Amino acid sequence: MGKLIFIDIDGTIRWFDGRIPESAKSAIRKARKNGHEVCICSGRPLSLIEEEVMEIGFDGVVSCAGTYVTYHGNCIRETCFEEGLLHELCGYLMERGCLIELQRYDRTYLQKCQEGIYQELMNEMRESFEDENARDLEPYPGLTDHYREIANVEKVMFFSREISYQSVLEDWTERVNMTPFSIPTLGIEAGEISPANVNKTSGILSILEHSSYKREDIIAIGDSDNDIDMLQFAGVGIAMGNGTEGAKKAADWQTDELLNDGLEKAFRKLGLIS
Repeated sequence: MGKLIFIDIDGTIRWFDGRIPESAKSAIRKARKNGHEVCICSGRPLSLIEEEVMEIGFDGVVSCAGTYVTYHGNCIRETCFEEGLLHELCGYLMERGCLIELQRYDRTYLQKCQEGIYQELMNEMRESFEDENARDLEPYPGLTDHYREIANVEKVMFFSREISYQSVLEDWTERVNMTPFSIPTLGIEAGEISPANVNKTSGILSILEHSSYKREDIIAIGDSDNDIDMLQFAGVGIAMGNGTEGAKKAADWQTDELLNDGLEKAFRKLGLIS
């Protein structure tokens, strides 16, 4: 029996400007051909996972930081915010000047009153890329008059120049799961908020329940703080060379940077491919 491998997207398979090394694509395909199962494990909602990524071929997808999970083509888990808690959280963030984005597996949503702030932020992020040919980061969100109009929200993103990530974490740590935003944001405070007790590891556990694999069969590879829980849970956790200090500390060892064939090098060291 082969290994069950979980791989983050941004900074692990795909660089932040959209580039995917051919070595990464080849390594994943070879590993699956060799009898291993490879799954995405990302904070991205399913709707924001690019076609170029999905076309590589995967056996499962843990998306939206564990709230929506598919395995062998079937949805095996969907977890949404309780409506009252969601409205309280969004009201708290709006009162403190935060830009909020509501995420579901099928689409993300932005309030019309914040569209200008969103466009400004996206422009700043694009301009920060070294590659002048960087593609658009995301499909444009759906627009809503008010966050209360959107049901079945799985994750809330927030961005702020007025309140710190740490302040939000301290106020909400007992009621939700929260990690820093995993894409560089030019010093802007940003975070990803999911229902309590939902993270990448809980998504991985959903797949374990629907397979014959055990915890020791799991390999996890990631680069950011929202990968820490899965790196610690896996039988073997590997951090990318371009990863955060938190991810590197949580991992058993680290590979090279993504754009220096880091994913392929990790697969070779693990014996998944030759």
